[in-house]
Parts: sequence; C-alpha cells; structure tokens
Amino acid sequence: MIQEVRFSDEFGRAFKRLKKRYRSLPDDFKRLLASLVDNPRQGDELYDGMRKVRINIASKGRGKSGGGRVVIRLQLEDTRLSFLYIYDKSDMGNVSDAFLDDIIFNLDRGQYTSADNNV
Repeated sequence: MIQEVRFSDEFGRAFKRLKKRYRSLPDDFKRLLASLVDNPRQGDELYDGMRKVRINIASKGRGKSGGGRVVIRLQLEDTRLSFLYIYDKSDMGNVSDAFLDDIIFNLDRGQYTSADNNV
C-alpha cells in the first residue's frame, strides 16, 4: 500500500510545460495517480524499481498509446511512489538511463516535492 508520494523537481518542471500545451493534463494525471495508488505495478518495468506508465492526455485526442509517458519508482517495499519524469510521446521516444539516474540521485538527496504541494 502506497503511504508516501513524491515528485522530482524535473517532473514538476516537465509537468508545467506540458500543462501549458494540454489543458486536460491535471485531470488526466489525477486519474492516473488514483490508478497507481491502487495498482502501482502498472506499465513497463525499466530497472531499479522504475516503471514507465502510459497516460492518456484527453485534450491531445490520441488515447494512451499516443499520449504521454510517466516514469515512476517504487521504493521501500512498495510503500513510496516517486514520480520521476513526464513527457509527451510525440516529443521523445524514450528517456535515457543516465538522465533517470541523475533524477534519482537528486531525489535521494532530498530534492523533491511532496504530494501535499500541488504539481
């Protein structure tokens, strides 16, 4: 059961950029968050507890496969859910392992936003 939700600083910046392009993103993300709290093992497994999850961006009008991607990480026996990065699939195909490692390094050093603050 998820007890803590965190957002990397990079996730917050990317979310704000995408929110300007897609007005439905905040509501779409709330649906994804509720779904992940119920079942955090969705999406494709990457490595080190990370997963890539599809997000339907309704205002984009392409469904989940053409929508966006959210990279998450499960920690501490699946009680902490960290949102590492969000991106539009049409902007980039994949995120590099080195980029994700850098985000995790900063997240582990305390550079994150808690779920109490709005993304």
